[in-house]
Amino acid sequence: MDSDTFIEAKNGAYGFDIAPGFWELIDRKSSELVVASSTLVYGELVDHSTDDLSAWAKARRNEPLWVAPDRDVQEAYGEIAAYVAGRYPPERVAESLKGADLWLIAQARTLGGRIVTLETMVDARSRKPKIPNICAHFGIHTSNTSGMPRSLGAVFDLRS
Repeated sequence: MDSDTFIEAKNGAYGFDIAPGFWELIDRKSSELVVASSTLVYGELVDHSTDDLSAWAKARRNEPLWVAPDRDVQEAYGEIAAYVAGRYPPERVAESLKGADLWLIAQARTLGGRIVTLETMVDARSRKPKIPNICAHFGIHTSNTSGMPRSLGAVFDLRS
């Protein structure tokens, strides 16, 4: 899961007060090692923030949800960063190298996972690197936040 999926879930249909089952699903599936994100995404969620999402992430700091890049992920990152550097303008490359996206893609590639993102595929002439375009190049599947619970077999019941 990329940073925006967590943020949009919290701010939208899966808000903590509206759909606690969504967050319980993430907890359960991460403990089963089915759902994960990167420690770099964790950093994006907690740096310079004191909202509910930041508190939620911090409470799970040592959980399997946040995976640190190992040697294999670092090698995949180098390959992905080289592809981005050869395909996009330098200012866009520099922007990409600062964030968690390329690390998340490297992690998915290494672990055979898919990326959950709000980004959509853009025209090949786009000058801005987008997760789905980079993933497509490396054969990594993407999906969006609303499709994730269904793909995990979740059913959210009304509590009150």
